[in-house]
Amino acid sequence: MSFDVFFQGFIAGESSEHGGSQMREVLAPYVMTRKGSFWRVQIGDGQADVYLSDDGMMANHISGQDPWHVLLAGAQAANWVIMPMDRPTCLTQPGQHDELPEELTEDVVFVETAAELLSVIERA
Repeated sequence: MSFDVFFQGFIAGESSEHGGSQMREVLAPYVMTRKGSFWRVQIGDGQADVYLSDDGMMANHISGQDPWHVLLAGAQAANWVIMPMDRPTCLTQPGQHDELPEELTEDVVFVETAAELLSVIERA
């Protein structure tokens, strides 16, 4: 899947500026290539390219299903929401809806599993 998926945390409608270290910890065992903020991770049946900073991440070129398990686990650990392009904002923790910027509050879903996340992403 080559479209961009964004990961970010929010507090009172603003970027939380936290979570990068938690996501790095989750992704670290799967790193194949690392160049600055770019990481290519290989997980089970697939891989993903991620661009990771302290306050968010963009992932693309995600192949297979296994990477979604780790990306979701990282988002949960970082208390980040997942924002696939042209899809609903995916909440990964209770209480995140109240922290979102107003423009992200209408089209949201709560995802607890990679299967639920993929269901949102694969919607036509």
